[in-house]
Amino acid sequence: MTDITVSISSIGLFLLAALAEIGGGYLVWLWIRQKKKLIFGIVGGIVLFTYGIIPTLQPSNFGRVYAAYGGFFIICSILWGMFVDKKKPDRYEVIGSIVAVLGATIIFYAPR
Repeated sequence: MTDITVSISSIGLFLLAALAEIGGGYLVWLWIRQKKKLIFGIVGGIVLFTYGIIPTLQPSNFGRVYAAYGGFFIICSILWGMFVDKKKPDRYEVIGSIVAVLGATIIFYAPR
């Protein structure tokens, strides 16, 4: 695989992990906070378990993968809030998420 292919694959895995973690957590949130049926919690738990597997597919060590993932999680959480909760981010959320993604990019993709 070329470096660009590895980079695109790893970004896809980061985004998939974020979707699984946020989506699974949201289902558990709905079950507990909004008194939805137990099936929301069960499916949410399964999705969260799946989230735990996805980062193992990354081509790096545990610490680096999870440190870099944090930046992707932050921006995906802001986007989730925009599209699912219909909450427009304020300027500090936008600035903070950009800083986090830049940091994640440096952590994971800097040449070594």
